[in-house]
Amino acid sequence: MKRTNIMLDDDQHEKLKRYAKKKGQTLGGLVRDALDEVYEKKDKLEQRRQVALSAYQEGFISLGKLAEVLGLDPISARDYLQEHGIPIQAMDLEDLTLDAENA
Repeated sequence: MKRTNIMLDDDQHEKLKRYAKKKGQTLGGLVRDALDEVYEKKDKLEQRRQVALSAYQEGFISLGKLAEVLGLDPISARDYLQEHGIPIQAMDLEDLTLDAENA
């Protein structure tokens, strides 16, 4: 285990100290648990995004579905794709109709 110092303001420290006492844990234990939880969730979210992007690039999901998975509106999803150099897939009329119905 490595030692790391962090700076907390007085209010943060007091709240964390009370919560640690209530839970029967150390302050360090609470901070480690919080870091694990936050970054594990971020890793899972990033994995989900990568799967969705791959599915979009392979033509398995529409731009609308991709936008939903990314938590964006379709226009923002298009911007996201352009910013990341991912080509926007052309959709046929049937796919466009289904996408519009599901919106």
